[in-house]
Amino acid sequence: MFRKAILASALALSIASPSFAQGTLTASDAGVSPLTGTSATDYVKIAADSDMYEVQSSKLALTRSKRDDVKSFAREMIADHTQTTKALMAALKNDDRTIARPSTKLSSENAAKIALLKKAPKASFDDLYLQQQAAAHQAAWALHKGYATDGTDVALKQVAATAVPVVERHLTHAKQMVPAGLAQ
Repeated sequence: MFRKAILASALALSIASPSFAQGTLTASDAGVSPLTGTSATDYVKIAADSDMYEVQSSKLALTRSKRDDVKSFAREMIADHTQTTKALMAALKNDDRTIARPSTKLSSENAAKIALLKKAPKASFDDLYLQQQAAAHQAAWALHKGYATDGTDVALKQVAATAVPVVERHLTHAKQMVPAGLAQ
């Protein structure tokens, strides 16, 4: 049953991500090194917080953005990060070990980013949102790539490996959308 849930989640993510079978970004391409040595508990906590931020910030973008391409990107973020969250939650159900479900409250860092987005003038919202997305996806890439490489929990390692190409696609797209003068 557990394996079926993981395989179904991985399949759903691979279907949602056409680049699933393509090559991966290097640390240089991503602009960050993989985060290694992360415990399973910390991986779950950070990955869940990242997904919550992506979904909440993107829901804001749907209502505040002036650009159709940003709204389209936001819809993609909501759909894909909802799927990565489902895969993560499915991987927590395991008779061999117990990892607590992560908080449903954003970390103070991500809550502060949401607050900035809410306060941003309409004219600068899109630029701020895209900058935040690029940075958030760099951090997510570092987390998932690192755990996929040296994670200790087999089920979570599969979740991380499945998330990497999704995050890479988002990171590449976000970087392309950030105006040239604002790129990191």
